Amino acid sequence: MTLHIVERPALTVMGLHLQTKPMSPDIPALWPRFMGRVHEIGRRTEPKVTYGVMKSDPADMSRLDYWAAVAVPPNERAPAGMESVVLPNAHYAFFRYPLAGLGAGFGEIFEKLLPASGYVQLPGPLFERYNEAFEPDDPASIVEIYLPVQRKAG
Repeated sequence: MTLHIVERPALTVMGLHLQTKPMSPDIPALWPRFMGRVHEIGRRTEPKVTYGVMKSDPADMSRLDYWAAVAVPPNERAPAGMESVVLPNAHYAFFRYPLAGLGAGFGEIFEKLLPASGYVQLPGPLFERYNEAFEPDDPASIVEIYLPVQRKAG
């Protein structure tokens, strides 16, 4: 796998949020609940695309905030029980992995690819993007991963 750097504009996403632990079974269990309610979101800027957004405190990796979400205009009103989060304008390390290989993919990113690159992770959310071709029942379906980064100092 190769590390690619892309610049992405700020993006507002809206969906269901949970506090859990990395790799928790709570995360895949959140998706059917969200997909059952996604029709409640009025305006979507990417109609057939979903996002899995992750945010954690690097000092305490035992806690993870996770959103199952869709892209919306910045001023979109959230249905009851949903919330918005902004993915900032930034440079992102970009990766693609098959759904069945996500766990191993994240290991490869954080243990091998990022440390060997000229970049470091920035604070803030990282996210998975499930594009129009994504099929949740197909383990070979491709997931895009975006990690905010900046060049290493010195």
